[in-house]
Amino acid sequence: MPDAEGAGRYAAAVDDALDRLVDVGFEFGPDFAVHAPMTAETLVTLDRPDEVPSWIELNLRRRRSHDPPAPLEPIPDDDPVARRAALGDYRRVADWVAYFDRRLAEGPWRDVVVEWWPVLLDGAFAAFTHGLIRTAHAVRILRTAPKPSGLQLNELARGLAYWAARFTPVHGSGGSGGSGEVPVTMAARVPVARVPAALSELTVVNAGLYAGLAPRPPVPAVHTVTAPAAVRLVLPILPEEMWPAAYATAETLAAQVWAVSRGFAGRGVPLPEGEPPGVDLLVEEAVEIGEEHAIKLAEACRREYALRPDPRYLAAAHTLNVNCRHEGGL
Repeated sequence: MPDAEGAGRYAAAVDDALDRLVDVGFEFGPDFAVHAPMTAETLVTLDRPDEVPSWIELNLRRRRSHDPPAPLEPIPDDDPVARRAALGDYRRVADWVAYFDRRLAEGPWRDVVVEWWPVLLDGAFAAFTHGLIRTAHAVRILRTAPKPSGLQLNELARGLAYWAARFTPVHGSGGSGGSGEVPVTMAARVPVARVPAALSELTVVNAGLYAGLAPRPPVPAVHTVTAPAAVRLVLPILPEEMWPAAYATAETLAAQVWAVSRGFAGRGVPLPEGEPPGVDLLVEEAVEIGEEHAIKLAEACRREYALRPDPRYLAAAHTLNVNCRHEGGL
């Protein structure tokens, strides 16, 4: 975490980015999640706040977001059955935003996340894991900023709302399936004390698989790394008794992403011989390329590499950077 002065600069840059994105919807194209808030926060985390405004401008030209559905009816505070019925109904996304805005105005944001975490965790495949990932980036904002701002709390509300509205159950497939190159198994529960190390093992194994397979198109399988890494961002605010379920979900999510990604045929661009570049150069390359997933994967791999220095993280980020350059930034 940055010092007080750094946290203040971080918060100001994030608020500026969120203000620029306040009218942007949740999705673009054929139900693809909008990544701009997550990527802008990542750029600030990578200490590149001056590059955020131009990146947002370019991204908004490339990704024309859809307007979200109009509100239908309020999500009730006192009717859990009605709330449960509204999960997974994207027509209610604006209703969910209003609900979480209201809840976050009434009490500490951490309490709202802790209350809803076990509910939403069951549907963490929402929007191909992007409900979880967007929420985790919003949690990092609020953990880092000196004092929550209205824009920051609204971004958390949007992350939770998108997760709720696109709620999609998580399930393991059992067995290896397909070619057997990637793991698709039911997740195992691990003791609380082992969860951080188990997350490292999960992310490094999937980073290695991603680099080894070099899948084409290169993007879907990236979430076998970024979704578990996003879970780690939320752990510090969760009661420890919630950690094993969080890990089990991360493991099953990665397997579920691999199961879907196997539907994409072909390999990406072969990597040059030799060791991948170092962390700093990989981040520089990802920022220069400008593609959302390249930036987010490079930052996630940098963060995970700091906890467990393993070249598989570097290889994964390098794989995506090379393929993004080949595809013209995707």
